Amino acid sequence: MKALKVLSVCLLVIFTGSIILSTSCKKEDDDDNEYSYRAAQDNNRAETAFNLSASEIQKAARQVGNKSTNDTIQGCPVIYVTGGWPKTVTLDYGTGCTGTDGITRKGQIVTVMTGLYVDSSSVMTSTFQNFSETINSIEHNITGTQVITNLGHNQAGHPHFSVDVTNASVSYTEGTINWTSQRENEWIAGYDTYMNPWDDEYYVTGSANGTDINGAGFSVNITSPLYCKFCMSIFRWIVASGTVDLVNPGYPTITVDYGNGDCDLVVYIVINGTTYTVVLS
Repeated sequence: MKALKVLSVCLLVIFTGSIILSTSCKKEDDDDNEYSYRAAQDNNRAETAFNLSASEIQKAARQVGNKSTNDTIQGCPVIYVTGGWPKTVTLDYGTGCTGTDGITRKGQIVTVMTGLYVDSSSVMTSTFQNFSETINSIEHNITGTQVITNLGHNQAGHPHFSVDVTNASVSYTEGTINWTSQRENEWIAGYDTYMNPWDDEYYVTGSANGTDINGAGFSVNITSPLYCKFCMSIFRWIVASGTVDLVNPGYPTITVDYGNGDCDLVVYIVINGTTYTVVLS
């Protein structure tokens, strides 16, 4: 289960980076790249919010395990367990509590689990009831359905999971983002060393699409798998390689290239044939 928090961190690196990248390009040419900034920022907000909630759901699944019907686990959140298999797991944050990740949440996440998270073909389907997360001092109200499916082992023998978000919205002070995402997370190394998260490596594939707070459509497509790993030399998780395309109808496609696998934090952005080099902070 060490993969749960680690992969969420890696995914946050990917999309928190998108704000940095879009801002850097925006400074190069404010008029031409304003659209990329808005789309990247709003996709980042949605991606971050749902990655954080997925981490909470997965941590709860680990705590619940084979607990019996009508059990309660105290903490932040309070976790209520009802039923056998499938069982319903309610994460109740009440009027607000701050978790170990420093995020303050309100409301409930209600998850129906068909089996243990580590079991092949198990499915966790989650919905959100009056739920919000306060990220960087901004409250984000979240709706939608998130489905995490254990796909077993692929042909390479690696555990892999699908993470799908549908009918989602993220509302905050500036407006509402509508969003859908389909991801597959392949755990390519470190899955047999439970106590050592630092040797974990992942491939992330998939796409997302939605509308930003101005109602403009966008899509984000991973065009070559994003390779996530921990770099001891800089002691942080990075996306070491892979490419992502950001598409806004009527505008040039923006390609983000995370490099060749080195721990250098150098990312390349290609717009209209021009390559911008950005070093992530």
